[in-house]
Amino acid sequence: MWATARTDTRLTIALAGRDPDAPQEHGRTLRADFLRLLSLGVPPSRSELILNSTSFSGWRGDDPAFTQACDAVSDSAAPYGHTGQIRLTPARVARFLEALGKPKATLVAAAAAAGVTPAAIYQRRHRDEAFAKAMDEAGAMAP
Repeated sequence: MWATARTDTRLTIALAGRDPDAPQEHGRTLRADFLRLLSLGVPPSRSELILNSTSFSGWRGDDPAFTQACDAVSDSAAPYGHTGQIRLTPARVARFLEALGKPKATLVAAAAAAGVTPAAIYQRRHRDEAFAKAMDEAGAMAP
C-alpha cells in the first residue's frame, strides 16, 4: 500500500486523513504537481503547459507560503534545469497554426500542441505581421 501511495494521489490524500473528493484537494494536488515539476528543473511556464493550468501565477500572488515554496524549489533545482530557450521554429509554427485551425481551439491549447508557451506566441505575433495574419486566418478557418 505504501509503495502505491507514491503514485496514487487519491490514496495519498486518504492516508493523510482527508477526503480525496473534496474540492480543495484538486487545487492542493495541482500545487503539489507544480512543485514536483519545478523540483525536476522544469520552468514555470512549461509546468503550466504540462499541467494544463494557468492558475499558478495567481496562486503565487495570493499565497505567500506557496510563493516561498516555489522559489525555494526553483532555487534548489536551478543547477539541473534546462537553460536553453525553446525556439518557435517553422515546424512549431506549422503545428501551432494547424492546431489553432481546429474546432474549438484555444491559443493556449494550440501553443501546447506546438510545444511552446503562449507568451512566445504573443511575442511573435506582436513583432511579425505575417505570423499575426496567419494566426487570424487559422482562427477564422476553425468552425
